[in-house]
Amino acid sequence: RMRGCVEMLRSDPLAAESFRLANRAMLDQMVQADRAGGKATEPGDHRWRPFQLAFLLTVMPSAIREDDDYRDVLDLIWFPTGGGKTEAYLGLIAFLIVWRRLKYPDTGGGTTAFMRYTLRLLTRQQFERAARMICALELIRRRDPARLGQDPIDIGIWVGGAISPNWFRQARELVEEIWSGNADARHRLLVEHCPWCGAEVDPERGYRAEENDFRFHCVHDGAEEACAFGADERPLPCNVVDEALYRHPPSLLVGTVDKFARVAWDERTGAFFGAGANTAAGADRRPPELVIQDELHLITGPLGSVAGLYEAGIDTLLVRRGVRPKYVASTATIRRAGEQVRRLYARDLAVFPPPGLSHDDSWFARTDRKHPGRLHVGYLAPMLDQQHCFAPLAAALLAAPEAVFGEDADREELLDAWWTQVVYHGSLRGVGNSHNAFEIGVRDFGRKIVGERDEGRGAASEPEPEPAPEPGSGSDPEGGTELPGPERAAAGRFQNARVAQLTSRSTPEENAETFLRLKQPRGDEGCLDAVLATNMVSVGLDIPRLALMIVNGQPLTTAEYIQATSRVGRADVPGLVFANYYRHQARSLSHYESFRPYHESFYRFVEPSSVTPFTHQVRSRALHAALVIALRHACPDLRGNKSAGSFDRNRPETRAVIEELKRRCRRAASGNGAGVGLGTRLGTETGTGAGTGTDQGLETAAHLDQLAAEWHNEARRCDLHKRQLAYEDRDDERNADRLLYTHGDTRPGLWATLHSMRNVEGSGTLKVHDWPPRA
Repeated sequence: RMRGCVEMLRSDPLAAESFRLANRAMLDQMVQADRAGGKATEPGDHRWRPFQLAFLLTVMPSAIREDDDYRDVLDLIWFPTGGGKTEAYLGLIAFLIVWRRLKYPDTGGGTTAFMRYTLRLLTRQQFERAARMICALELIRRRDPARLGQDPIDIGIWVGGAISPNWFRQARELVEEIWSGNADARHRLLVEHCPWCGAEVDPERGYRAEENDFRFHCVHDGAEEACAFGADERPLPCNVVDEALYRHPPSLLVGTVDKFARVAWDERTGAFFGAGANTAAGADRRPPELVIQDELHLITGPLGSVAGLYEAGIDTLLVRRGVRPKYVASTATIRRAGEQVRRLYARDLAVFPPPGLSHDDSWFARTDRKHPGRLHVGYLAPMLDQQHCFAPLAAALLAAPEAVFGEDADREELLDAWWTQVVYHGSLRGVGNSHNAFEIGVRDFGRKIVGERDEGRGAASEPEPEPAPEPGSGSDPEGGTELPGPERAAAGRFQNARVAQLTSRSTPEENAETFLRLKQPRGDEGCLDAVLATNMVSVGLDIPRLALMIVNGQPLTTAEYIQATSRVGRADVPGLVFANYYRHQARSLSHYESFRPYHESFYRFVEPSSVTPFTHQVRSRALHAALVIALRHACPDLRGNKSAGSFDRNRPETRAVIEELKRRCRRAASGNGAGVGLGTRLGTETGTGAGTGTDQGLETAAHLDQLAAEWHNEARRCDLHKRQLAYEDRDDERNADRLLYTHGDTRPGLWATLHSMRNVEGSGTLKVHDWPPRA
């Protein structure tokens, strides 16, 4: 495949030019990232890693040629965390954006690629990383708009309203809050620093919020070099407001998987698929041709099963719009990926890089035994219970950096790397226990450690008293104030440890603030001593300075353990991971007893994923949404909210869409063998997913016919009774009957439909009665 790509670049001038400009953009953004971080590097200091360049040469032909043999193959980047997977597919996105604009000058704009994630925290981080690459492409386009088009190359983030504003009025309210001094409101706008130069966005001039528009501007005019985006009044090529994204669909759309449930509800989302985005020539734009799914191993369980049906609807829509999309995914921990890919995407799987003859040398990556890597340490306190075994370990690790690296030549670098503890927990309750431990247990053990260390150094037992510091001077550990900067003594760290939390209970603004503090090096006022986190950081934390972690209790899965511990030691300083095992927990004891063999080969123990989209329980929850997505956005006369009553299952165009959706489901169901399903999670008593893939394919086809008949009959009923049938109940259409309605709504419609794929399990109410019952 790589040789074929080289031949393509030799024979296809457009592909060669696209590859050249994509390389230019990736190089520019790498140099700019170093410059924004205070590093002085030259273009010659940057180069592709072998597997990144090989991946591009492998995938580029199938990304631009629909007749390529590998167009319908999902290419999975399977590489350890921190290896550079993101840069690999960012390079592919840059290549495809340029190629479409050169190949299709009139219709090649609009949304070119979807880049999807499962966690909102990770989505925000990857949006910031991808924005710099988009900025580099936009600067290239501005230098040659005649060939690359007049429409900007831009990026948008599409997540829930809790993360970013959905409407211009909400954005305007946030900007007004910022102007009034509410700094936390900036986190809701996501872009706090210019993605190109790194300068902080000016609160007064950087946020331009109007009644029907919202833009970011960089006004940085530094003494050495002004930002390339601050030279004129053109905005930064990024947006975070849903209303703006629908009006001007971005070249790269970054979003969460569950957000795509909104495609069934909102006709404006059709803009992402090329509909309703008319060009000057009067034709719709080309639909997206590339779908990137990061962290594929997280598309599992209830979320994965429901997402599989929504994926079928979206894939059918793109095919009916004239494009068979190319799928690319990435992961570091997965097992039986072929079955998962077949069920989710109805495609065969090609793993990159392919396994070699030696585990230590796959040609693209080799085990480096000359430099230290991440070190795992098992810790078990046999005399302490779960409530008390954490404090001694955390206290010792707080004191260790200054004690161990006091005279080291690389003292400052090592102190900074191991200064902040990342403490992983399997539950919110564990986070609360650790927070209490820092308030009392860690403080008391720390004082003891410092006293023993001073005594060992021959410190006098009765030192001469020093003058009492002034209140609030920041130099009195016993008085409850902090010692600022690197001068904070060990005793001061224990007395007033700077501790923050990263959990689902924290607001997005609080989590964003914690992330900013984690990036601050030792010596800065906001630098943290510890961050207490749940599994939300296992794929959402990418801060190079962090190198120390405590894992409280063995996580439930090996994949989770690998992902979580890979958050530290991602830079030059090797990571240090302490697994804090509990004496009363059988799983902890088992892992402690087999610690060495387990860690020498823990990729062998990664659990297979469970995805069963075509069981009856899942189909009853989401198959109708897939049908609505495919029909509503593929048939222009069914697009508007009031157009649901125009449905006629006997129309040739309608039948063609339904048959295409049936074929797509049959291909995916052919990968469904017997196995554990989701009946016990999503429905009633079964949970086997029993039946062959052929059986489930036939059942799904029959189910689609039933749903089409229900919709058809509802449309005829409304027409007979002179009623309007709308997709949803809106303020200006309160008297219309509804095709879709929210679960639990007091005024039902035909089908209860999800707004987010995360809310796939119903909640139950328990009522406690007195016992024995009263007379």
